[in-house]
Amino acid sequence: MGILDDMVHSIGRDVRMDVRKLLLPVLLALAGGLIGATGVGFLTAWAYLTLGPAIGHGSAALVIGLGYLVLSAGLVFLAHRQLSKHDPDDPSMKQPGAQGKEATDAASEIAFTAAFVLARYLGAGKRDG
Repeated sequence: MGILDDMVHSIGRDVRMDVRKLLLPVLLALAGGLIGATGVGFLTAWAYLTLGPAIGHGSAALVIGLGYLVLSAGLVFLAHRQLSKHDPDDPSMKQPGAQGKEATDAASEIAFTAAFVLARYLGAGKRDG
């Protein structure tokens, strides 16, 4: 039981040290996010108060909403692109000859399609009835 207790205590000590190291950056990021959200709220209110009398309140709300939708779509697109990136330097992900096979498959598919279309074109007038 002594070895297991020592392992559990050392793991607990390591976790506490890691949490202490991560606590300040996490709190700073959270505070920055909240302050940024407050700033976005004030900018939204300013845009609405500015655009409302100029183009109408309904149109101002529509323009601001569409702006936020475009911004969020762009952010989602960037996040999806970052998550779908593959690490080309990882040798375990590479299969030998996989890239050459794809090029060969594409070339053979193009050649087969061209031959098929040519055969159909040339054989169109020679049908045996």
